[in-house]
Amino acid sequence: MLKVCGLTKRYGDSTAIQDISFCVKTGEIVGLIGHNGCGKSTTMNIITGYLAASEGRVFVDGEDHVEQARSVRRKIGYLPETPALYPEMTVEEQLRFACDLKGIRDKGDAIWRACRRADVQKVGGRLIRNLSKGYRQRIGLAQAFLGNPPLLILDEPSSGLDPYQNAEMRDILKEAAKEQAILLSSHVLSEVAAICNRVVVLSNGQLVADDTPGRLREHFRQPGLFFIVGEGRMEVFQKVAAESGWFSDIRTENWDRPGMFRAEFCCGEKDVASCLISILGENGINLIQFGAVLPDLEEIYFQLTRDQRYRGMD
Repeated sequence: MLKVCGLTKRYGDSTAIQDISFCVKTGEIVGLIGHNGCGKSTTMNIITGYLAASEGRVFVDGEDHVEQARSVRRKIGYLPETPALYPEMTVEEQLRFACDLKGIRDKGDAIWRACRRADVQKVGGRLIRNLSKGYRQRIGLAQAFLGNPPLLILDEPSSGLDPYQNAEMRDILKEAAKEQAILLSSHVLSEVAAICNRVVVLSNGQLVADDTPGRLREHFRQPGLFFIVGEGRMEVFQKVAAESGWFSDIRTENWDRPGMFRAEFCCGEKDVASCLISILGENGINLIQFGAVLPDLEEIYFQLTRDQRYRGMD
């Protein structure tokens, strides 16, 4: 649905982004992440047609966003970090105004569908200034839904929302992704990991990763680092694991409920499972879980951007 090809944006001698390429298919939610100033907003502004690229092209549903600009804009629903809302309007008035701007003729049906999808049917007659931050975000999302565009561009959709509102926003976006392609920008990496099929990481205006959260975690995991969740005496596991000579850097903590513990350790043996089984069963410890320790998205993000964030700024 969205294809970004070699985008570069220069401001005089300064390059904001350089040779950015990625795609978003219908049914996907792709997270665009990176530190402040890395080029996220520039990239999204070019995709939405607000900025012109110095080099590169953008295609939406096979159409060039410059050569078929008017058609492409009808296919994009955009939610900025701070939705453009008029506080003196009611929700219905705001959405009717947005329909006029988008050239939507059947306003009643379009507003009903957008309100249902954003779950704001109950506040149609209320003034926007009297609504909470969560509802204002949803009104902005309803504006993006108007006309049922095949591509949604969302800038920090969960900004300022409480955990309950975040969960509601995730559910709404997952449902929308069944019919649409979604590109979202966020600094909340746990939210990105929870909702996104793929992650595009920018650093200093360059693309440094484009993959699924699962494959990124596997790629950046520390070789030989494992964990178990066991049922039994934690101090016994600590003692026998250290004495076995197979394990090192053993770290343990109580886990979930009384009598259970979690342990992380390093092991260079090829058959780690056999080593574990040989000491657990003999010491009355039941194995509940076992696997490789995988880094979370935040750790991966730091590894990808730490050494490059301020490069060239001295």
